[in-house]
Amino acid sequence: MASASSTAINMLFDLASEEVELATKHLVSANQVLKDAQEKRAMLEDYKQDYIGHYQAKLTKGLGKESHLNYQGFLQNLQQAIDGQAEVIISAQYESDKMRENLQAAQRKKMSYEVLIKRATKKAMKLESKRDQKLMDEFAMRTKRTSTH
Repeated sequence: MASASSTAINMLFDLASEEVELATKHLVSANQVLKDAQEKRAMLEDYKQDYIGHYQAKLTKGLGKESHLNYQGFLQNLQQAIDGQAEVIISAQYESDKMRENLQAAQRKKMSYEVLIKRATKKAMKLESKRDQKLMDEFAMRTKRTSTH
């Protein structure tokens, strides 16, 4: 009977181990999405700074009204893209945090099964030790009886 419960606990431990593995993969993936989003935003920010530098250079040389409006319009579009990317980063950070929490929960579950397995193993070893001691005591008593007769 103890063997069946040990087998069940071991099976649950194996399932929890697989859950930890899967949660780890999901966290790695979520962190990569976050990193990519942050890099894209940084790239957009750099591009905006370069564009502003180019725009200011054009302004010192003189810029027509239509060109000025085109530059301003493009800068607004670029800022909207940066703001949109900031939203993507917030969403990716939320997903990463959620995946981290899932991993931690899976690890706690695995550890609890590990504790149960250790307890069951310790209990089984204690019972086996008691059985061995009982057998040794019986053997000693038999030996004593046969030697006195």
